[in-house]
Amino acid sequence: MKDFVKKILVAINGTENSIHAAMYAIMLAKSYNAQLKFIYVVDSATIRYLGINKVLIKEEQQDFTTDLNSEGKNSLEYAKSLARLKGLNAEAELLKGNVSTQIVMAAEKYKADILILGGKEKTKSNVYHSPARNVLSTHRTEVLLNAKCPVLMVQKPDIESLFKLF
Repeated sequence: MKDFVKKILVAINGTENSIHAAMYAIMLAKSYNAQLKFIYVVDSATIRYLGINKVLIKEEQQDFTTDLNSEGKNSLEYAKSLARLKGLNAEAELLKGNVSTQIVMAAEKYKADILILGGKEKTKSNVYHSPARNVLSTHRTEVLLNAKCPVLMVQKPDIESLFKLF
């Protein structure tokens, strides 16, 4: 059964729930002796759309893109460091474009056996909302509808304590 999951792809975006998804994926990869890859998608399609519709001026588009690139690199490095803590060497890739399209294409290109996403974020009042950020936005539905491999949504409140014990 351990050959069932050989390659795990995790889409992260720096939010707490996407980091929880990374932790879950790390434990799964270690349990199944699977390869692990993290991706972060800079939503350049939306940035371009906001520019075309004059919501953002050119300088704001560039600043926003630079900030997201930096956040993406930091998030990927953090996820890789979590994997290293558990003795795994994970790959990481920063992608650009339409978030859902890039995630689905990355899963196909990587030949992922499973794609892991973070669950919905909760506000402090414990009410769900969908922030307009990468995986945790409306792109999630598109990924679920178009992925050609199983998709796992991680919503496990005690994941950090499990990860520490693992």
